[in-house]
Amino acid sequence: GPTYDFACPIVDSVEGVTHALRTTEYNDRDPQYYWFIDQLGLRRPLIWSYSRLNLTHTVLSKRKLAWFVDEGLVSGWDDPRFPTVRGVLRRGMTVEALRQFIILQGSAKSVVQMGWDKIWTINKKIIDPIAPRYTGLAKSTLVPVTVSGVQTSVQ
Repeated sequence: GPTYDFACPIVDSVEGVTHALRTTEYNDRDPQYYWFIDQLGLRRPLIWSYSRLNLTHTVLSKRKLAWFVDEGLVSGWDDPRFPTVRGVLRRGMTVEALRQFIILQGSAKSVVQMGWDKIWTINKKIIDPIAPRYTGLAKSTLVPVTVSGVQTSVQ
């Protein structure tokens, strides 16, 4: 909105921001950003634009996700079904996997459409060497198996 457009260039300059990182959807506002700075005689931060990362079959809009929270359909912003950082961390994602994923993506100018499998594959590589694995069987559902023709003792 108008307040955001006015405040951001001033705050960025006054607070010493050297690079303003913004999604490409704000490219049309770049001249206005610099106009405010120039008119006020402030230092000009460099604007670095990058594209959105869209995850397939995933709602990422804050407004749409807020509806689920407001309606009580989820436990909060950290619900494990949510595509938020807190949500995926509760689901078992590691901070290291998020870091590696972000670095791997880099800074693209065109919109990236990606599936969740890539980020979960990174996570799996991190947790597999350190996660203990256990198998449990319910005694009531065991099925006896008879194997014939083998030795019963192990050498």
